[in-house]
Amino acid sequence: SPPVSWDMSADGRPSSEAALLITVSDPEKHGTSITAAFVDYKLSTVTQLSRYAAKEFFVRRRYRDFVWLRDRLCHAFPGCVVPPLPTVDSPLKDDRFSPNFIERRQAGLQLFLRRVAGHERLRESSDLQTFLEAKVWELQTVKNATGSSWLGALFDGTQESLKSVQSLMAHKVPDEEAIERVRAFAANYATIASASASKQHAAVRTQADMASDLRQLAPALDMLSQSETELSLPLTHMAAALDRVKELHLARVQAEHVCGLSALLAFNTGMATALNEVLANRDAALLQYQKAAAALDASTKERQRWQEAEHSGAPSPRSGVLGKLDELMYDPQKGSKVEVRVKEADAELSAAKERWEAISTSIHTEVDRFHRQTNADFSRGLREHVLEQLEFEQAQQREWEQLLDIVERVETVPGTAASFRPSSS
Repeated sequence: SPPVSWDMSADGRPSSEAALLITVSDPEKHGTSITAAFVDYKLSTVTQLSRYAAKEFFVRRRYRDFVWLRDRLCHAFPGCVVPPLPTVDSPLKDDRFSPNFIERRQAGLQLFLRRVAGHERLRESSDLQTFLEAKVWELQTVKNATGSSWLGALFDGTQESLKSVQSLMAHKVPDEEAIERVRAFAANYATIASASASKQHAAVRTQADMASDLRQLAPALDMLSQSETELSLPLTHMAAALDRVKELHLARVQAEHVCGLSALLAFNTGMATALNEVLANRDAALLQYQKAAAALDASTKERQRWQEAEHSGAPSPRSGVLGKLDELMYDPQKGSKVEVRVKEADAELSAAKERWEAISTSIHTEVDRFHRQTNADFSRGLREHVLEQLEFEQAQQREWEQLLDIVERVETVPGTAASFRPSSS
């Protein structure tokens, strides 16, 4: 699969750091059953990071392994914009085992890993190291043992959870002005990016439809050439030219979704969604902080009531059934238990406060990174798109010019059938 051209630095190197270079290659299909068959990819890693066991190594991973990795990154780094994976469904609705689909997915997985490796915090992930180094059975063992986190209880790090968290945050305190600006930008940008990607896909879909029409027209002209013997040669040439133009359209459609403007807009839409996920993570952390504060307040009041009761002295013992009930309910360890609950609630509040503040602080860094990377991507991507369109149009023009040389040699005399004049050369 060719590299995504707009994911390059000015000197043509991948945008990820040289300390961790990951290449996705050699897709292989396993199995024949529709439900059980899958494709995995070779992941080759070259690194100078000392925590890895070797400087060069490779493993094979399938798509669901990438899904696990992104999920782990979202939970471990809730304040970071985790790059998106290529979508499960093909925008072109072709077979998921077709070479074209596999090429597009491979390019998307490559881009995901490049951006993770290029992020100074994400590339330090122990889950990423496991993903890159572990044998298949070792990775599966880790995946089976992976537990839920504080965030998982409220939010699973995906777009589907945004509404549920937003409903929980309906009565939250107002954000500071800077966060509110980020929130407004992220919501608006995600909508615009999604609409742009949809419109570009519609344009590329039109190009795919054009290729489909040409696929039917070329054989029809070929059959016509057999009926009009005098025009047999020019019609045959035209059918062949249309077939080549069809291939140009198909190649352009595929390139668009592998490394072209369509791929850029789809990735950018995913990044916008990921930015909104970080804001939702912050909301979830704030909600957890508020719940922890309420729990500490309740525990503190319980301790205060117990202390007041202790200071006021024991009440006169009651007789009969009520006395027996008092004896059963009396807990000599209540004071120490209350103290434990207060300490636990205080520790949870401190942890929740630290999580919320960490996410709030990192948001501004992540937004700055988002703007810089988006500007760089589109600066390169738009230029590449224009150059590729020019090359595509020039290739078409060459086909038509060659065909023109053929059809211009067709001579017609009034009242007679057309004839073909051989080239003077």
